[in-house]
Formats: sequence, structure tokens, C-alpha cells
Amino acid sequence: MSTETASPSTPSYVDFDGELDYWRAHYPNAPFCRPGLSYEDYEPALKLGINAFLHGQVELFEHHGEDLAEAYYRTRGRSPLDWNEAQPAAAAAWRRMHEKRVAA
Repeated sequence: MSTETASPSTPSYVDFDGELDYWRAHYPNAPFCRPGLSYEDYEPALKLGINAFLHGQVELFEHHGEDLAEAYYRTRGRSPLDWNEAQPAAAAAWRRMHEKRVAA
């Protein structure tokens, strides 16, 4: 993953726990959710999407997809998801952060 610092338009503070709480409550209704998988299965991908946003990776999957996949495999722990399944969750977390910034 890139070591870029947050851009001036990226918030300097994010309630990371609050974001994870949001996803804990809402992941079952998300389009990426597959029946039988738990929040814990998706959490590494969700964290990756939030971190990618915070590090200013604007063109998330077009230009950083390979780096993000590598980061996911390094940090996924026991998640049974491969990158193809995790990527939509990471993208959803990134998109939520972006939409919150735009609305602010």
C-alpha cells in the first residue's frame, strides 16, 4: 500500500471504531455480504478500505488494486475471503468514507 500522507481534503481524524461499529451493524444488508459469513470474515477488508481512504488512495482500485490485494493478504488473518470476495467490502468502506467527506 502506498505511503502517501492524507491529502488536505482527507480528514485528519476518523472515528475508526465508530466506522467498524457501523459495518458490524450493517454488513448483513450490504450487497457484498455472502450468507454464512460473519462480520469478522469481512473486517480485514473493511479496515483496508478505511485505511486506503485515509492514506489518500483516491483511485482505489484502478491504480492501487495490486498493492491493496497484497496488503489484504498480509493482514487478513483467518478471514476465508480471497481478494476477489474482499475487494467489494473494501470498496464499500472506502466509498462510505468518501461520501462522508463530500457531505461534510
